[in-house]
Amino acid sequence: MPRHIDFYELLNSNNVPNSSQADLVQQTIDGLSKKVSKLQSQLDALEGQRQRHRAILSPILGEIFALVLPDVLDPDGREMLRDLGRVCKSWQNASLLAHHLWSGLQLIRPPEDGAYGRVVSWLNRSGALPKTLQFDGSGCECAFEEVPCLSTNPDLVRLLTTGPPLDHFELLGIHVGCFVNWIDAVNSAKKSLPGPCPWDTLRSFRLQCPYQLQGRERDESFVIQHLPFVTSLNIEFPSDLVVGVEGDGDPMVIIPVKLLNQLTTFAIEFDWYGTEIFSLLESCKNLETLTITCASRFDLFDEREPKLLGLAKSRVVLPKVRKFSIGRSETNSILKYLAMPALSDLDLELQYGREVDDKFGATLHDFFRASNASESLQALRISNTEVPAADLRHCLSNLPLLKGLTLQWVDFGDKLFETTGENQDVVISPNLPSLEHLKLLFLPRTYEYQSELLDFSKAKRRYGPCILTVSFQPPTTVGSCSPLEIHLLKKAGVLLNLISF
Repeated sequence: MPRHIDFYELLNSNNVPNSSQADLVQQTIDGLSKKVSKLQSQLDALEGQRQRHRAILSPILGEIFALVLPDVLDPDGREMLRDLGRVCKSWQNASLLAHHLWSGLQLIRPPEDGAYGRVVSWLNRSGALPKTLQFDGSGCECAFEEVPCLSTNPDLVRLLTTGPPLDHFELLGIHVGCFVNWIDAVNSAKKSLPGPCPWDTLRSFRLQCPYQLQGRERDESFVIQHLPFVTSLNIEFPSDLVVGVEGDGDPMVIIPVKLLNQLTTFAIEFDWYGTEIFSLLESCKNLETLTITCASRFDLFDEREPKLLGLAKSRVVLPKVRKFSIGRSETNSILKYLAMPALSDLDLELQYGREVDDKFGATLHDFFRASNASESLQALRISNTEVPAADLRHCLSNLPLLKGLTLQWVDFGDKLFETTGENQDVVISPNLPSLEHLKLLFLPRTYEYQSELLDFSKAKRRYGPCILTVSFQPPTTVGSCSPLEIHLLKKAGVLLNLISF
């Protein structure tokens, strides 16, 4: 075998190798080729492992992207998603594989030329997931001038008649007349189609008409009709527009009883004075989820009206409602006239900064009793009110199945939990044996939570473990507990979580 210098001389010169040198060079080439082949196989295996590990990260990255992006993407949200995909190949793959990031889209009025093709391409990236389309028609002048209505835009109508299948559609920021124009345009376009279209697959519909009535709208009544077989309806109307069913008073917007009967989810925001809301609910026998937002009124009803006098004795029963929410209301008086025997989740968000009536506790307690809440209620949230601790204890006195209790921005002025007796004879009020998570959020800064914790630990010692989350109204520092208090809580199975905002 030649010395290395021989190869060096050959590699760094134009000398022609003799036959012996050529054979040895070929042997060296063959050996190097085998090494290259072996290393290439190892490299391919490593690349495969790298790709598999990246595949693990893709769903994680997709979930992270979902945390920073809204569910329905407006133009800014869409540009943000594109920017995330431009960071690197891994991020691009992660964004494309996270199909839910592409399933919701908002169109701003009026859609630009070519919007139909871009929207179809975007929504198709969501695969078989349910798709949501929003159209923001605010700024339409058709109620004031003889101009085309933005809600009849050809691209929008085309998307609803020949685009991808849709699960949920929202028509936002429009006048009532725009809704009538829009549904006429969609149904007119459907007549030329041979079969079902995306509009026919719609399961859920939201209509937001926030503007006061204008011009001819004041002299007409509107019927929410020609909708597909939606089972979820969310409507918001201005305060000067009364919504009801046909034959009940003189409503300006009529919701057909047939539509109400098929709903399983219903959300309505209203600000009118009258009892039409109960006529609507009487037709909602299949509801499972109900949200009522009472806007800015404190006095919603005249309790001397004959209809309410009757409902005070025989409430409107919604037999299938499992989740009920009252949003941004200044009163919970509507609870006086309802009963929900299947209710498992109740959320009362009262108007921030306003005191409710002094009958809050009694009204809530009577609602629980009428709904037989002791047999079904598992989650309760009360937000933004002042209510005496004794009234709260009275409301919670017979809820043995309650697992989650949240009191947020609630000033109850005293300890919530009251104990009597010692050791095995201790009696606690309210008695919540199934409680798994208690949240006392944004408590007054003067609240003496340490003694509350000790009484709470006495109760949980006799039942299962529980998480207790506590925060205070800003500005304040996070509270603290002594080692003894921590020991007693831990011994009782209470995990304390003190947080600041």
